[in-house]
Amino acid sequence: MEEQSIILVIADRPYKLQVRPEDEALFRDATKHINERIKVYKTYAFKDSQDLIAMVALQYTTNALRNERMVKFRDQDMITKLNAVNEILTSAVL
Repeated sequence: MEEQSIILVIADRPYKLQVRPEDEALFRDATKHINERIKVYKTYAFKDSQDLIAMVALQYTTNALRNERMVKFRDQDMITKLNAVNEILTSAVL
């Protein structure tokens, strides 16, 4: 699929990206969220753009890692439960 060129502004800096048309809204929404978090961190002691972006990156990465761990736990829990159900069904059939 062909990509299109878009410009996103993060922390008052423009970034030109090539994205698939169906992903443009996702990138714009992500940019909006990043800039909103930057505004929140500006109200604290952080003023330098690099510090603000670092704090936003830390927050989003921490959330992403937390979500990955939850998914892995749920997947493992589901496998354990499915194995238990499989054993019950197997013993009932035999």
